[in-house]
Amino acid sequence: MTPGTPSPAAAAAAPRAAWLNRTTLGISLASLFSDVSHELATAVLPAFLVALGAGPAVLGWIEGTADGLSALAKLGGGVAADRVRRRKPLASAGYLVTAAGTAAIGLCTAAWQVMLCRVAAWIGRGSRSPARDVLMAEGALPEAHGRAFGLERAGDAAGAVLGPLLAMFLLAEGVAPRHLMFVSLVPGSLAFLSIVLLVEERSHVPRPASFNLREELAGTGRPFRRYLMGVLVFGSGDFSRTLLILYATQHLVGTLFSLAGASAAVALYVLHNAVSAGAAFPLGALADRVGHRRVIVGGYLFAAATTSGFALASPTPSWLLLLFVCSGLYIASEKVAEKSYAASLLLEGRRGSGMGLLAATNGVGDMVSSALVGSLWSLAPWPGWGFGAAAVLQLLGAAMIARMRHGPARDDLAEGTFHEPT
Repeated sequence: MTPGTPSPAAAAAAPRAAWLNRTTLGISLASLFSDVSHELATAVLPAFLVALGAGPAVLGWIEGTADGLSALAKLGGGVAADRVRRRKPLASAGYLVTAAGTAAIGLCTAAWQVMLCRVAAWIGRGSRSPARDVLMAEGALPEAHGRAFGLERAGDAAGAVLGPLLAMFLLAEGVAPRHLMFVSLVPGSLAFLSIVLLVEERSHVPRPASFNLREELAGTGRPFRRYLMGVLVFGSGDFSRTLLILYATQHLVGTLFSLAGASAAVALYVLHNAVSAGAAFPLGALADRVGHRRVIVGGYLFAAATTSGFALASPTPSWLLLLFVCSGLYIASEKVAEKSYAASLLLEGRRGSGMGLLAATNGVGDMVSSALVGSLWSLAPWPGWGFGAAAVLQLLGAAMIARMRHGPARDDLAEGTFHEPT
């Protein structure tokens, strides 16, 4: 034993590094505060647009345009994250733009102005995601990626519960929807400060500024590309939760515009988000123990079963309650394990682009799935056709990822071989 080298006994007695560090805490708090901010605004956005004289079609165009451009921003944000020396400014700027764009809706007097502000906020939200995910992946211990991303997802989901609840409380107190947009600036600013004050970043050598999408895909490795294909197929059946709220509204009361039905449906959505928040961290810890890929496949299969349940012609209130709980569970497993598994497949110099590609893939899937389910819902004799088609796509996505070969090493990706962790 050389001088200065600790003995095996001393090494064994050394305390293990804590998985919860400043970076993990800062990013998780940012996700919490940011979701409180934009979910608060989202909860009152329809009422705000109605006051401006806009209808459901305008709301659909606003949300669809924002989601589409957000997906492109995620890809651009991933490319940028690998080509700058410091990723923290990218992430913090994205949180700031999201907060400012959301609050600026309160100044709008026309629907087109609302669209501009919403799109700006969602571009900021999309562009920050890859840089934030890389900061998390590099700031957390590799063996704790599941717990780290699980805590971030728990913060995100908790904000999705607290935001609508805060909106309901303030509306009951007589606060106007326009003023609630300004209130959203407070938690949005706290999200920005959480990144600035808590997140630590280690320097890295940026990649060249040139960009070629085919080269980016090739550089991520064949296992990751196959993984993206599975995520895309599954995502093409993973539709927006707003369709579930509409579905519950119709079946709880039987009329689309019943206030009681809408309130009960929103309550189910709050329960859905609460379940997702509570399950995120345990599922992340489970992924660290049994393997991220196994949790993804299990979550995808559970999603297909849950979606099939929505294809019932006349579900009872208790059946809807169960389905919303199950939906919250599979959303938690999907969001936690997808990112942590991607981090294990990507080499360090490709993580920014890889996370951007993953986020963009999910964004494209969101648009396709919502359009598919919504169109079949309108054109087919009953909504079950849309949910049935979504369940089939979810099953196919699960099968594609389950068939991926796996092995103990990731370093072989640099050589182009096909080994993947579980």
